Amino acid sequence: MKDDGILSYIWLKDGWNSLLDNLRYVLPAALAFEVIGALPSLLIWKHFDNRWYAVPWELLVAAPLGVGMNLFFVNLARKGRPDYGDIFRGFRVFPQAVVVSLAYGLIVTAGILMLVLPGVIWGLAYIFSQYSVLDRKTGLKGSFVYSSAITYGFKEKLLPLAALWLMLEVLAPGVVKAEGTMLHMKLALDLKPWVITAFVLKTFIFTPWLDMAAAHAYIALVKHHDRESLHPKIPELPQWQ
Repeated sequence: MKDDGILSYIWLKDGWNSLLDNLRYVLPAALAFEVIGALPSLLIWKHFDNRWYAVPWELLVAAPLGVGMNLFFVNLARKGRPDYGDIFRGFRVFPQAVVVSLAYGLIVTAGILMLVLPGVIWGLAYIFSQYSVLDRKTGLKGSFVYSSAITYGFKEKLLPLAALWLMLEVLAPGVVKAEGTMLHMKLALDLKPWVITAFVLKTFIFTPWLDMAAAHAYIALVKHHDRESLHPKIPELPQWQ
């Protein structure tokens, strides 16, 4: 792939430029996701005073919306114009969107609990499973196979993007915290001014930037994989003297 050595920088730069160019489109999409996907989950959690009651909403509504948001960013990066209907298209592949999202989270968590390195490797290999399940209609197993195929040889290029995502979660965890035991997680709010400011910047600027950068990375790797599939490299024969 061209400019292979600086792909991480290119994806992040293109993502930032795309975000600035399309901020008027991205902000309503991010707000819609928060209102439809996140806010009802918090209200359920608050009402029942236990996070586990909110899990069905997170799986059955927020997960397909998250898959749709991926498609929104991908098509915005591809075409340069928004289609807000993309946000809800995860419901077209509803079972696959839910299972792929759940499975990806479990795979990464299991890898990190076992050893950190497997979690990182699996996370990078399957990072685009939630993209291909809708964009390429790859199904359950096929989504992980396809993501693994397009990221083969490029995991180290995706590592800075994943590291920035992780850093963002650590430095700006959000206004909502869980307190109590694993089986009875109560909702607590941290409404310090700097926490609220960090949450707003994270939700409406930095997370969309990384989403857009990931969209550019996905598009580039799909094109590269398609070219390689059409024109596979033929190994050179040894030269006998």
